[in-house]
Amino acid sequence: MSDEIRVKEKVTLRKAVMIIGLGGWGNAGEVSTFTVKYLADKLGAKKFGEIPVEMFHDYFVQRPMVSVENGVMESYTPPENDLFYWKNREEGPDVLLLLGVEPHHNWRRYAEAILGLVKETGVQRIYTIGGFLADISHQGEIPITASTNNRKLVEELKNAKVELTNYRGPTSVYSEILWKARNAKVDAVSLWCAVPMYVVGLFPKAAYCMLKKIAEMIGIKLDLKDLEDKAEAFRERLDRETVSMPQLRDLIDASTRRRREPTYIL
Repeated sequence: MSDEIRVKEKVTLRKAVMIIGLGGWGNAGEVSTFTVKYLADKLGAKKFGEIPVEMFHDYFVQRPMVSVENGVMESYTPPENDLFYWKNREEGPDVLLLLGVEPHHNWRRYAEAILGLVKETGVQRIYTIGGFLADISHQGEIPITASTNNRKLVEELKNAKVELTNYRGPTSVYSEILWKARNAKVDAVSLWCAVPMYVVGLFPKAAYCMLKKIAEMIGIKLDLKDLEDKAEAFRERLDRETVSMPQLRDLIDASTRRRREPTYIL
């Protein structure tokens, strides 16, 4: 294992997939981080290691969080990149999870560290999860787009009923991971979920759609009823708020009327 990965135990997985969710630029609606955290909690995944932040993160860009009550420091939380694994007792794949924060520098080493872990644990495919802001309404369909580093997977993505990405421009560390994985002959898929521009914080509906799609694509069973209920409660609350907020109502109405032509990021 490389110096960029710290593990408490050696993990060997069967027919495994790796799912990566990183906070930062590509985490609109908290889709990226919430999806992986939900999976870790729901599956009962075991934490077994981390990618140390000192090699990849700048505290001037993202400062640690602290909690002080009545003059006493209660907690200190720096950025983290935690690794979890879950062994499937049924026919589906084992799962390796990375829940962290997009690195501020050394993207190449970060991607190479991930690929070293992939080789060490027997992962056969990587999925990266992202969220992007788009001109859509929370009341309508929530699209999921996809890109891959292997042309042979395009038909599989079409069958999964995700939109194929068309994009040129600035990108996230996910593209570094996909490109390095391509050179290492490891299949990788980047899934992105649209989030309405006016939503602040967690958008449960996007997380629900993403989790439902990723479970279908990798072949594991997930009971998402709790998240579905949370998404419905969020919609009802936002609908009530629009009654007393004319500007928000106008924005939602305009999003509903316009033809959706979002910009995708990788």
